[in-house]
Amino acid sequence: MIEESIDLAEELVTAYFNISSEEWRNCYYELKTLEHLSQVEITDKAFAQICKYECVKEKDSSPPLFFDLYRICLQDNKILNAVKRSLNRIELKPLMLYIVTHELSHVVRFNKYFKDFSASPEEKEWEEANVHSITYEMLKSMKDRGLTRVLDHYRSYRLELG
Repeated sequence: MIEESIDLAEELVTAYFNISSEEWRNCYYELKTLEHLSQVEITDKAFAQICKYECVKEKDSSPPLFFDLYRICLQDNKILNAVKRSLNRIELKPLMLYIVTHELSHVVRFNKYFKDFSASPEEKEWEEANVHSITYEMLKSMKDRGLTRVLDHYRSYRLELG
């Protein structure tokens, strides 16, 4: 289900942000579940978080290539618990699509638009609301009752885009 969510989210994000294949090749990210996270990558505050790592890639005989790696850290224990106790009948598959689309939007904004990963708390709060709005824009036309419930759940997190 996670792989399906990633595939569809990549398609949606590619179309929304008009990302070329070259831009995707220069966008380094990975998605990990709780089982593969280090202690600093685990949070109680969200269903997922992004950690940024500065990496060096040795390339044959050329100088090292420096790049940023964004790790999407899924807190799958929190996601599953939320689905189990959901009074609004939130289903796992549409919630996963929302989460992955949302986090990939952040990754693209950090990479393509140079949004500051280390922004102030106020800027991070605005960015989070903005990305909830962008995620809504990408997903609103999909005709899926489960996804509609997820979008309704996140309504108060969005900015009004005009």
